[in-house]
Amino acid sequence: MGLALDIWLEAELVPGPGPPEYSGAAAGLSADEDFIHTQLARGGLTSSHRLRVHSDIPMSRGLGSSSAARVAAVMLLKRASNAPIDPHEVFREAAAQEGHPDNAGPAVFGGLVLAAGRPTPLAIDPGVGVALAVPERAVETERARAMLPAEFARDVVVSQAARAAALVTGLARGDGEAIGYGMVDQLAVPLRKQLIPGFDEAVTAGRAAGAFGVTISGSGSTLLALAPVAAVGTVAAAMADALTRNENPAMPRAPGITRAGATIV
Repeated sequence: MGLALDIWLEAELVPGPGPPEYSGAAAGLSADEDFIHTQLARGGLTSSHRLRVHSDIPMSRGLGSSSAARVAAVMLLKRASNAPIDPHEVFREAAAQEGHPDNAGPAVFGGLVLAAGRPTPLAIDPGVGVALAVPERAVETERARAMLPAEFARDVVVSQAARAAALVTGLARGDGEAIGYGMVDQLAVPLRKQLIPGFDEAVTAGRAAGAFGVTISGSGSTLLALAPVAAVGTVAAAMADALTRNENPAMPRAPGITRAGATIV
């Protein structure tokens, strides 16, 4: 399950040869590290076009920057070949490249999306907002994934399934108690939180500031809170302050939730 935030990546193919240009959060990225450029090169487009990418999505912070890039690459390739752009096909190709569908779903379709066999839009109450604390330090996705064991105890998995159901229900109804219960992850967070100095303090601070719940966004290092819309700025600031006090400098952000997905401008 993933949620589309109003933080965007824009990619453009410009006729004529030349090196790729990167700005925003992508500034300093090399072509060899860029999923978009790699895919376009495989498609034979980089000899006749140059790529421009501007991203406001912090990279390696658990906010879906890699999925956004993969979706952009698929759409650029289709656009360049005048192929029809079917969102479901874009989703399947991007998810296959990413290795999981969680971020590709909201990146393509917008809103709250459950990727269970196929992308399924879910309801989210308009009174629920998102607060982020984005550390300066990145977390390598592969390192975060490697921390998880191949198996978990049965009672933990059963309990986590109940929390997932509570979260979906709470988001649809705007039920803060159900959201808070559902956001307590018993699988990845207990193992990965050691990668984020000040995690426990930030969770406490976020909840004290009005958050329904706080967790790690993706594989980290960003912390994500769900809170009443009116409180998201206060919650984001409280979490970022707590991380910073624990020698993990972070910036607060309170992006909106967008119903718009991948778009051709």
